Parts: sequence; C-alpha cells; structure tokens
Amino acid sequence: MRLTILSTLIIICFANACNDDKNDSRNLVIMTGKVCGWCAGSDSLAINSAQSVYEFFGVCNEPNKSIVENTQSQEWHDLRSSLNWNQFKKVDVNTCAVCADGCDTWIRIQNGAESHYIRFTDSSTEIEPIRTFVNQLRDLHEEFRQK
Repeated sequence: MRLTILSTLIIICFANACNDDKNDSRNLVIMTGKVCGWCAGSDSLAINSAQSVYEFFGVCNEPNKSIVENTQSQEWHDLRSSLNWNQFKKVDVNTCAVCADGCDTWIRIQNGAESHYIRFTDSSTEIEPIRTFVNQLRDLHEEFRQK
C-alpha cells in the first residue's frame, strides 16, 4: 500500500515538474499526513490543482483506505491563498512525538523545483507564522480521514 501512495505522489510531482512557471498552481503539490504511535496507523494526503489522493495505512486490525478525488477548485483556491511559500520555507521543525507513542503531523510542499518538509506537533511554536495555512490544511485532511 505504501508503494501505491509513493507511486501516486511521484506521478503527481513529475506531472507538475513539466511546467516551468513557478506561479502556476499546477507546479504546486501539497502533501500532509499524520503518524502516531501504538496501533494508531498513519495516513497521507497529496493535493494538487487537479487531484487529491488520500491513503490510510491501518494497523491492529484496522483496514487500509484509499480515496482519489478531483480537487475542488474553491478548496484549492482557499488553501493556496492561505499558503505563504516564503514563510513556509523558513519554518524549521522536525519533532519526533511518535518516538514516544505520540503523534506527529508532517507537511511537504513541492513548488516547482523547490521542496520543503516540516514535522511537528499541535503545540510546536515554530509553526505559528504559518498557523492559518496549517489549520486549513488540517481541516481538509480531517475531511478525508472521516470519509
């Protein structure tokens, strides 16, 4: 199952790499996920202007789940509007709450040839400059988790 999401993410990233206009939303892929300790499983959501791909990797008898949908244009617009790419690139945080059976949220953004990755907990102060974006992405992620 992890190979499926990895393959999907690679396809999305390659498809977006063909376009050199950095201001074009087709160059932007926003990925997020949550990984937790003991029997909580992990998941990921990859979104671009055309498609949203959600994968849940169940553990402890919980089933895997995979959802592929067209990205809603208003949701994409709102998410893009809340993202300040320059602020996001400045955030430097890499927690490991999962190391002690807690939960970490991660976000990776591929913006043309640039990419940046963060991993954090809800109480990480480092994400305050991008909190609006993080909250909006979390809400979208949670919608997919509930489907």
